[in-house]
Amino acid sequence: METPHIVIAGAGGNTGSHLLSHLARNFRAARITLVDPEFYEPANLAVQNIDCLDVGRPKVQVQAEKLRRVNPAIDLRVFEQRIEDVPRGLLKSDLIVSCLDSKLARQHVNEIAWRLNTPWIDCGVLGSQNLVRVNAYLPSQDAPCLECSWSHDEYAVLEQEYLCTTGAGHAYPTMASSALGALAASLLTIEITKLLRGNLEQSLAGHQVILDAQHHSIQVTASRRNPWCRFDHRSWTLEPWNCRPDDTTVEAALRSLGTLQIEGHRFAAELTCPRCCHRESSLRLNRPLARCPACHRRMVSSGFGSLERLDPSLVGQYADLTLAQIGLRTGDIVSGGNRHRWIQEAAA
Repeated sequence: METPHIVIAGAGGNTGSHLLSHLARNFRAARITLVDPEFYEPANLAVQNIDCLDVGRPKVQVQAEKLRRVNPAIDLRVFEQRIEDVPRGLLKSDLIVSCLDSKLARQHVNEIAWRLNTPWIDCGVLGSQNLVRVNAYLPSQDAPCLECSWSHDEYAVLEQEYLCTTGAGHAYPTMASSALGALAASLLTIEITKLLRGNLEQSLAGHQVILDAQHHSIQVTASRRNPWCRFDHRSWTLEPWNCRPDDTTVEAALRSLGTLQIEGHRFAAELTCPRCCHRESSLRLNRPLARCPACHRRMVSSGFGSLERLDPSLVGQYADLTLAQIGLRTGDIVSGGNRHRWIQEAAA
């Protein structure tokens, strides 16, 4: 098996923190990308694979250090941010694993995995009933996705971000013990190994397993493609686009592409800080690189002047700004017309 690349979303959580040591031992050579925006808190000591010295530190940094101590040969990349804010081209991999509590974040992973045509595994735990759930998905037009089983009510309760709130996208606590997280991590490791070794017939692809540790039972069910699924199940064909975001201007990008759209993001002409209400008027992507200069809170679009794409008629005074100045990074997927390009750093 060639050196696999595995992306772990929610790498520092109840399941993710237990999963990583298994991966370090099962794959002597691997590329692992860790994604988690949070810091460890004292309450995490009781349920996650950490110690007292880790409290107050970024979860991805803590877990990266633990991984390197177990297996120094692993090639690591860490992103201290939400999965939807990572440049999608950098998530191109052999497998994406979700250890997320947030339903909205899992929806983002489903969309990213399908667009990149990347298999993904989703897990969940429910501490109050000692339940562990694992699902596996192989993207195609005919294959079931996460949203295929969702009802109207499930869409209605997706977490939302508002200017009047102090937080965003928080999930309800799972109340899961460290033991339940470790059990989920063990099941995940087995399924990860099957998929990466091409053992699809024995894998959970298109299936869900629920392990009831309270009553010592296991239930396996198959999923079906819902023809009325709200998600379109499309995958992209990506082409490289060699440019330097620090040097390429908006005007030059539009000359090359015709229109400019960054998948997963919108352009905002006005950003507002939810904490101190500081406002800024400047064209940029609404992503975490837009931070309030007063309190460093992630600024969000006020809802006015938000654009899905740019074309030459809308650019005006922002034509000479560089792509980096409006928030683009190497790895972002840019679409112009029906083509999707992955921004790669141009050779010097």
